[in-house]
Amino acid sequence: AMVREQVAEELPDIRRRAKERLPLLKKEGTPLRQVLAALRAERERQGLSLADINERTGIDRAALSRLENNEDANPTIATLERYAEAVGRQMIVLLSEPVN
Repeated sequence: AMVREQVAEELPDIRRRAKERLPLLKKEGTPLRQVLAALRAERERQGLSLADINERTGIDRAALSRLENNEDANPTIATLERYAEAVGRQMIVLLSEPVN
């Protein structure tokens, strides 16, 4: 119950901070969008097609296209790791203090 009270107390502040970050996220993209853009850029840099990535990952081409182009894409970490591996990269997930 104590944890619930603490969360309830902090919620308005969390919501306020999230709203303040929204314009920045819309401009720069969420960290997830940035990762997907980096994966696509690396795929293109290597001259690989979605068919190549499909072959290497087993992920459906249409699903790969949605990942790269859909603002609301919400892939699992496992999917991102498979894509990263297919372009010779490694996923590293890092939790940090906010950078202002």
